[in-house]
Amino acid sequence: MADLCAASICPVWLHEPCQPWRLRLWVGPMQPAHDRSLRNPHHCMGAMDPAPRSTRQDAVQVYVLLYFGVAAVSAISIVDTSRRHSYIYMPIVSTWNPQPGSWGDVTSVAGLFHHLRRGDYGTFRLFSSDRDTEPLSTRLVLYLNDAIGRQGGYLLGPLALVGVLNPPRRVRFEGFRWAVVCMYLFYLVVFHALSNMPLSEGLLYGVHMRFWQQPNIVLFVWGGVGLNAVLHRANEASGVLSRLGVVLSIACTVGQGVQWHHVGNQSQAWYIHNYAKALVDPLPRNALVFVNYDLQWTAIRYLQRCEGFRPDVTVLNLSMMTYKWFGTKHALYPSMSFPGDRLVPASNHQDGGFSLRDLVRVNIDKFPGGIYLGGQLNFPDPTFHDHFITVPYGLLDKFHPASKPVYKSLKKWHRQNAKRMAHVRAHLPVVPSNADYNDETWEWTVARDYHMKQLGVATFLLDETIKSDKANITWLAECTRPLEHSLRHEPRQFWSESLLKNLGLAYAYIVRSPDDFAPTDPDPFEPHVGQGVADKAR
Repeated sequence: MADLCAASICPVWLHEPCQPWRLRLWVGPMQPAHDRSLRNPHHCMGAMDPAPRSTRQDAVQVYVLLYFGVAAVSAISIVDTSRRHSYIYMPIVSTWNPQPGSWGDVTSVAGLFHHLRRGDYGTFRLFSSDRDTEPLSTRLVLYLNDAIGRQGGYLLGPLALVGVLNPPRRVRFEGFRWAVVCMYLFYLVVFHALSNMPLSEGLLYGVHMRFWQQPNIVLFVWGGVGLNAVLHRANEASGVLSRLGVVLSIACTVGQGVQWHHVGNQSQAWYIHNYAKALVDPLPRNALVFVNYDLQWTAIRYLQRCEGFRPDVTVLNLSMMTYKWFGTKHALYPSMSFPGDRLVPASNHQDGGFSLRDLVRVNIDKFPGGIYLGGQLNFPDPTFHDHFITVPYGLLDKFHPASKPVYKSLKKWHRQNAKRMAHVRAHLPVVPSNADYNDETWEWTVARDYHMKQLGVATFLLDETIKSDKANITWLAECTRPLEHSLRHEPRQFWSESLLKNLGLAYAYIVRSPDDFAPTDPDPFEPHVGQGVADKAR
């Protein structure tokens, strides 16, 4: 938003002597955004932001129509715009210095316009989905409940209203406050009308909430103006009331800091950074990784591009490969072969595209370190599983030819897997706790993905142990731990029939096993298992 607002107001600023009414109408309300864009050196670091791709442009899209109106009225020159507008910079750098992992083909006018209007997700939409979601009224109510109640402690609303009705006397333009009010209402209505992100899922709701920061800036400024007006009136009425107001203001500030310190203190929040290292560091050299989780994609990309960590690993985003413009990106991956222009569902008529089976088949011999998957496949493809299977490998899955055995010895595979997981835990010794990070945060997904991969390893080991000639009772007990953890801590909507079935199978084979646990070994089960059982030898 800062970039777009700055691009809109700078030409108006330059032409103000000729058109003073424009300065009054536009520069006043947008000047704070312009100042923030100049003072904040991090506004260009979008590649490091672990937010999803679908959120990187949306804050500015709300003002796109406003921008074009200002541009038309101001009759700005292309020179002024190109120096300040990132959308002019994009096609230039994409032509002169294209980078792997960049989104869209912006080297042509049509491609740039397609990118600007978010054509890949639906024009000016926040989420690539056609399903019905919460209406505008519900979204506005949720915003007001958060801003007035949770953020403002029910004091912000009245103070902001006082601030609007009692602006500072030093305000230069009489219409300034109403221009800001209009900008605030414009953002609220237009953004929430265009936002189609489902709010029933915690993480998506958290992403949606991040766009409330822009209007909250305006709301809190008016709250401060209102507080100043209240204290000024109190001082005129009584010095005691004025001093009491100052004390209460300081107390509220300190109280907010104490109440939310555990949330705001992110000085040791290295979870996403460590998670990215835990993903790629256990991999062999010259591996190929397909990722389909936004957090994995942005975190790994940051490590490789900014810290130079594991540059030998080739990483591609599966979702990006599904768009037609991906055909223009093939040259950025010289070590790979692409049997078509883009990734499509497997079919007899692929319209120039390629299936994942085709992509893995033509590249599996090119990458001696193997081909791996982070996340889920884009399309259900039964033909793929006829040719390849996925085997747990650290926090990823490895593609393995279905016609070849996965291991020579299950014992050796178990030992190698233990080493890989030790490597993972060396980078990620502690996962984010639910007490500090709820399901509206990206850190929460780190813990969930870690436990889901543990669950995947347990499921694979359980299947292979049951198929072996003699089931290893220690391995069976090892499999129950992630299954029990998932059953106890995962929300019920994430439970599956296979989870309950596998846990039952593990206990059934343990009971039927002729072996026993060594009395000197620690308890192989979760602490709650067997509680209340009278037999101490359970």
